[in-house]
Amino acid sequence: MRKIAILGAQLFEGQRELQLFQSMNMEAVYYTCRDPLEIVDKLADVDGLLVNLEPVTAQLIHHLGNLKVIGRYGVGVDNIDLEACSGRGVAVINVPDYCIEEVAEHAVSFIFSLNRKLFTSSNLTRKGIWGNVSVLKPIYPIKDITLGVVGTGRIGMRVIQMMTAFGTNIIVHDPYLTQDDLPSGVKLVSFGQLLEASDIITIHCPLTPQTHHLFNTEAFRRMKQQPSLINVSRGSIINEQQLLAALDQELVSFAAVDVMETEPPLPDHPLLHHPKAIVTNHMAWYSVQAEIKLRDLLTTRVIDYLNGKPVPSIVNKPAIEK
Repeated sequence: MRKIAILGAQLFEGQRELQLFQSMNMEAVYYTCRDPLEIVDKLADVDGLLVNLEPVTAQLIHHLGNLKVIGRYGVGVDNIDLEACSGRGVAVINVPDYCIEEVAEHAVSFIFSLNRKLFTSSNLTRKGIWGNVSVLKPIYPIKDITLGVVGTGRIGMRVIQMMTAFGTNIIVHDPYLTQDDLPSGVKLVSFGQLLEASDIITIHCPLTPQTHHLFNTEAFRRMKQQPSLINVSRGSIINEQQLLAALDQELVSFAAVDVMETEPPLPDHPLLHHPKAIVTNHMAWYSVQAEIKLRDLLTTRVIDYLNGKPVPSIVNKPAIEK
């Protein structure tokens, strides 16, 4: 009988998954841990492993001699050592085809809130400042700002579609696109041009060696409009310490992020308490429907892989070729 371990310290209890695996005559157990190495003795003979943000290191892979497949709750796989998995012929499966609307809506909610300076206005109200708009100036109609979009995968492109309906001037940086790939009226620009022209920047690129700390002191100093910055992608695309300095120096007007470099952040992390920042708790992906879709798709794909059926979202090529 196939054995599956479901880890979910930062997600949810896996009762739905347990039932699906058991219906396919597979033994599944749910564990709560921050690091799978803490329970490596319990995982030693598993065929499949489902993880959220738990680190899957080469050391862990070395100890799991029977492992055949890893399922990642979500899109990004930067917490998984893909090279170690490929070397062992272990397939890594993600779910890139869920929560597109949810994350795009979260980003658009940030865009409108930042443009109307709602977070700043709320903070002023708490301090007893009422009816004084002079401290919020300037605020422009959404159609008169320039929105910079970094990365145009499914979510980034959906944000573009949503904001185009409001007549917003949109510029895009994505090294893998040509101008012909974008909707009419949306302009493809260099990263430097985007930094210099944007009033609000929203990040939708994956975390790779090339995008790690893409937003750093050098980038912040090129921001001529002192834009607001949104991140609903991966925390480490922004250098948080340098962002804090940029907020203090007014190179960046405001930061709205749903992801951080270390998750969960420590309670005293300065970004959580900065007057020019708001941090939501990595929940942009969530809706009732998105959670069900995520859990069902990932479980079904792991089951299919173990049963020798084709799976649409294996992310490491050596495993595909195996």
